[in-house]
Amino acid sequence: MQKRVGVLLPLKVVNNINMEKKLRVGIIGGGMFFDDIIGQSFKDFERGGFAGFLTSIGMSHFAPLVADIKIETVAIGTRSAKSATAGRISEDFLKTFPLSAIKPYYGEGCYREIVDREKPDILVVATPDHFHTEPILYALGKGLHVITEKPLCLKTEEAHRIIETARQKNLVVAVDMHKRYDPAVRDMLSSCAGKYGKINRVRAALEEPLALPAGVFKWAEHSNPFSYVGCHWLDAVAFYLDVFPLSLYATGEKNLLANWDSYVKKVAGLEKRDISEFPVQRALNCWDGLNVNITYDNGMRGDFNNNWINPAEFEGASNQEIEVYGILGRGFVDQQDRGYRETVIGDGSRTRNPFFGGHIRNKQGYEELFGYGKASIVAGLLAVSRVKFLGENASDIAGSYPDAASQRSITMIIEAAEVVAEKNFNYFCAEKRCPVTASFSENEIVIVDPLANPSDCILYRRHP
Repeated sequence: MQKRVGVLLPLKVVNNINMEKKLRVGIIGGGMFFDDIIGQSFKDFERGGFAGFLTSIGMSHFAPLVADIKIETVAIGTRSAKSATAGRISEDFLKTFPLSAIKPYYGEGCYREIVDREKPDILVVATPDHFHTEPILYALGKGLHVITEKPLCLKTEEAHRIIETARQKNLVVAVDMHKRYDPAVRDMLSSCAGKYGKINRVRAALEEPLALPAGVFKWAEHSNPFSYVGCHWLDAVAFYLDVFPLSLYATGEKNLLANWDSYVKKVAGLEKRDISEFPVQRALNCWDGLNVNITYDNGMRGDFNNNWINPAEFEGASNQEIEVYGILGRGFVDQQDRGYRETVIGDGSRTRNPFFGGHIRNKQGYEELFGYGKASIVAGLLAVSRVKFLGENASDIAGSYPDAASQRSITMIIEAAEVVAEKNFNYFCAEKRCPVTASFSENEIVIVDPLANPSDCILYRRHP
């Protein structure tokens, strides 16, 4: 072993330190999060690499080793060709980088074309929640690393396949769990046990605006607000507090979206508004919100509340808060109270969150993104680089980024919560009671339904 800039490296890495290094990236999904974070992030990486952003994830000691790695975005794929989103995105890239190799692809299977034709090193998966598994497994099968939007997937069996495939092929699957890198959340959760003593309870809420299921997302009926954003809190709690779920209770509401065709016409003040702002004019078979209560293996209780019907009039883009209760103290992080509030005629009083995805316009005329929204993408790029260029094994760097294996328990919770909440909702409608729970082990999810046939209770079981 030889030492270089304070980091121990295998001899073969030191000898190859001056070789030209490039990561070719293909991206699928051109929706809201691409526009907000992913697109600008990869413009920044293409312009100047990613070494300069490593401080945001506490890995700046790797900066000298990855400073010369070039990022090249070679493809953007979107499922629908009607809006020509991929073409718009590629044209925008070409305006910034006239010599860019980026090409647009369209259709349900565009990820196959990108992988087979462009042969990138990394596939970035930014598709709707229920369209993650197939492209991830296809990319892994072709030897590509993956950076995917959260959640990793919606079914535990799918998570198991992804984890095992990545392990067998020594490939990185990084998940965009950026709340791990929110400075306020990170500071509280990483230090709370030392200051608050034994933790009794965590309470967390993350509420998204009504415009998402009522127009922005065309796929709301295939997911739910807990899977979509509750997974952020699940991941942060599991990562920093090192806990595993033992049991779960979940309920939910289907009052607004399930009756959307009538609500937009006559209730809750919506009749006073121009409903054309909500493209969806039909009832949606999806949850307004889910409430999930978890008992962890350290005895701690976790209460997670998520909805995506937050009124447009709410002061922030979303409502995010997390509170930790210990026997010696407590801590509370509220996105709305970070100190940036402004009032504008026609827009009202609003809180802003540039800490997540703020923009800096440089004197040279281009924009650059900063904030924790970019951080887990950087963590994924570093993990891929450590395997591809620094000679490390993916198994040896597990835990240094939001890897697929860390998402197994998160996916187990997501899957069980949907089933338990649906059963309790049906029982409530029929009998005004909600008796269903779930229990977990490392290899099994059991649905505990005292009114059902016991043979129907195993939701998932992993076989050796």
